[in-house]
Amino acid sequence: MLTSLMPIRDRRDRVIGYAVSTCPADPRRSGSDPDGDARRLVDMVGALTRLAGRSLVVPITSTIVREGAITRFASADAVWLLATESLDDPATRRAVDRLLGAGFHFALQGFPDGDPLPPSLVGSTIVLDAAHTPPIALESRVRVLLDAGLRPLVRGVDDRLTRHRVLQTGVPLYSGRLLARGAGVPVDRTTEESVIRALTMLAAFADGRPTDSSFDTFVHDDPHLAASLLRAMGSASLGVRGPRSVTHAITMLGRDAIMDRLVSVAARLIGDAAQDAELGFIALRRARACERVGSALDNAPHPRMRLIAGLLSTLEFALGASAPILAERLALPNALRDTMIDRQQPLGQLLEVIDALEQGWWDDFVSRCGRIGIAPAVVADAWLASWRTARDELGITRNDLS
Repeated sequence: MLTSLMPIRDRRDRVIGYAVSTCPADPRRSGSDPDGDARRLVDMVGALTRLAGRSLVVPITSTIVREGAITRFASADAVWLLATESLDDPATRRAVDRLLGAGFHFALQGFPDGDPLPPSLVGSTIVLDAAHTPPIALESRVRVLLDAGLRPLVRGVDDRLTRHRVLQTGVPLYSGRLLARGAGVPVDRTTEESVIRALTMLAAFADGRPTDSSFDTFVHDDPHLAASLLRAMGSASLGVRGPRSVTHAITMLGRDAIMDRLVSVAARLIGDAAQDAELGFIALRRARACERVGSALDNAPHPRMRLIAGLLSTLEFALGASAPILAERLALPNALRDTMIDRQQPLGQLLEVIDALEQGWWDDFVSRCGRIGIAPAVVADAWLASWRTARDELGITRNDLS
């Protein structure tokens, strides 16, 4: 089963959970067996909650609820998403009430136009779709839900205008694609310069050439970057004490090892510059996914180039500037410049595949996989593996994500 986890953000743009989106491994049979697909997803819930490190909103069917298939997940941090109209069935309604009494949490997909919801669902999440609800109807429905003590979550917030509109209605939660930053959220300019410098240095050796003494000068000229490198290396590289200085680390480990560590440092700096840790996490996830999947491309670029492409794909969201403007600030080889602007070359097309996967645009995802000749399951598996790798590299814990 192909799986994507889309961030759910609160009004302060903090990620508080993830919405699960799925598609059968063979997309041609999508929707043919919804109960079977839901069972397969339920079997994955334990692994997905450990992977995400936050609460998941998991779509299920009324049959799964009535069968009691979710009862083994009493301790899982999951909210079970049902179609609102499924509560019209008395057996499903009784099963939901019973599970609510046992401490399970439910959300409903769609505005409740039918019978009143049971009192046990007060405070629950109601998912509305911005893409399929007229603006006036969306605003009125949000206000009705808020007045009823429910929590509307609007998904499909895929542009800045829609984000502004739904937040103006008082929506507490929304989900959608990465958005360009608004003018009201300042970028940390000191950290931004360190990001640009780190990516410029990585790009200079993107073809895998061994680093030279210019790397030493580059690190020492940016105290912010040097300090970040030392923190990143710490006990993982040289034992509990860690390196005393960048010069010490270079002497002990060599420049190439420090350059490899610079990838995760750049990702963390991207999040710091945007004042959004999730963006740093996304940057490193994409970098590691590109590194894995990119090996299957024709004339596969060097692993370092694939890593840099993943980092660059989040830069415009982190720094609040257009990709062409940012590309002018970076001395990039043609293949990396293409990933920021045109995405016509294989590495840029791979980023388009990852974009589609992250948004759960399954038809587009499968089509783009076919275009570059990579099986959808290969990309999906690599993307999930990149979550684990990125979390370990950044040292992210559940508290870090709160």
